[in-house]
Amino acid sequence: MGGTSFKLDWGGMDRMLGTAVAKAGQSKAAMEEIGEMLVSSTVERFDTSTAPDGTSWPVSQRAEEEGGKTLVDTGRMRGSIGYEASPGQIVVGSNLVYSRIHQLGGETGRGHAVTLPERPYLGISEEDIKEARAILADHLIGILGGSK
Repeated sequence: MGGTSFKLDWGGMDRMLGTAVAKAGQSKAAMEEIGEMLVSSTVERFDTSTAPDGTSWPVSQRAEEEGGKTLVDTGRMRGSIGYEASPGQIVVGSNLVYSRIHQLGGETGRGHAVTLPERPYLGISEEDIKEARAILADHLIGILGGSK
């Protein structure tokens, strides 16, 4: 995925849950469900103007002068958020070239005349982690013959 993205990598108990789901041949379905959840969570950040850690983004000059939301002018970047899932991995991001400068901040424009602050919209929040764990657990229960 071009532009900007993040990869969800499991550690500890999460890795064990993911491995159990993968060994049962259900990993891709679980990863797709988690991918959909992460895209939804990421898109919601454009509405709340907050980073994955809950901090507020600096208000953009355009939003200040014209009204509206920071990082939401045409809605193109928000609409570009997608995911790619494979067994054991999810990549969430945007394929737009300018998405990186908004995520990480930096200098842009002719002669790097404009400095944009970072406004992280990609990433995984504590709530996302809890929801991803629940999805993995539900898939594992389903695999073991329990009810969801």
